[in-house]
Amino acid sequence: MAEKFTAVLEWSGSVEIGQRLSNLVPDNVKSELVVSNDLATLTITIEGDSLEQLRESVDATLALFSDYD
Repeated sequence: MAEKFTAVLEWSGSVEIGQRLSNLVPDNVKSELVVSNDLATLTITIEGDSLEQLRESVDATLALFSDYD
C-alpha cells in the first residue's frame, strides 16, 4: 500500500470572503464551506503521494489566496 500525505487548511471569516476563496479552490481539491451565524469556515484537504508533492500543492493553493491577505 502506497503512502499518502495529507494537509488540512482551515480559514474562518466573513461569508463574502469565504465564498470568494471557495470559488478559487481547484475542482480537484476537496473543500467545504460552512456558513453559520454570519461566519464562514472554509476547510481544504490537500493530498499528495510524497511530502514534496504535498508541499508544492499546499504552496500553490495558498498562492491562489494571496490577493485576499
